[in-house]
Amino acid sequence: MGGGGVVEAVSSRRELDLAGLGEEGARLWRELPRGAVVWLSGELGAGKTALVQAVTEAAHAEHARSPTFALVHEYASPEGRIAHVDCYRLRRPEEARDLDLGTLARRSRLMFIEWPERAGSAAPAPDRHLRLAHTTRDDHRVLEDVK
Repeated sequence: MGGGGVVEAVSSRRELDLAGLGEEGARLWRELPRGAVVWLSGELGAGKTALVQAVTEAAHAEHARSPTFALVHEYASPEGRIAHVDCYRLRRPEEARDLDLGTLARRSRLMFIEWPERAGSAAPAPDRHLRLAHTTRDDHRVLEDVK
């Protein structure tokens, strides 16, 4: 279930090892169009930041850091900026307005938003919504494409 009782359809569900997560990040970099917004959902430690790190590696950008304390990080790549936003620490959706996520998305080659539900309507609509989850194996994650 998404916010507000909306039922979310899952169009694909895969279990990946950590190398597969890296390959998924490279694929996202190659396939997503300029200006795409990707929502990343999942529990703490599920691999949201690891997926962004894989994208920045594929993009030949600096290594992505967990943005929890800064909320927003931007990484320069030869093909444009990658924005990485972590809304986990937002207490209310109104706090996201100060981040001006729409402007950030427009000036970025790609934008990733972790914990987008905490930003409410301030979060730009996603081109992709990916949900990550732990499995019984420490070195594997479930990756779902949510529609």
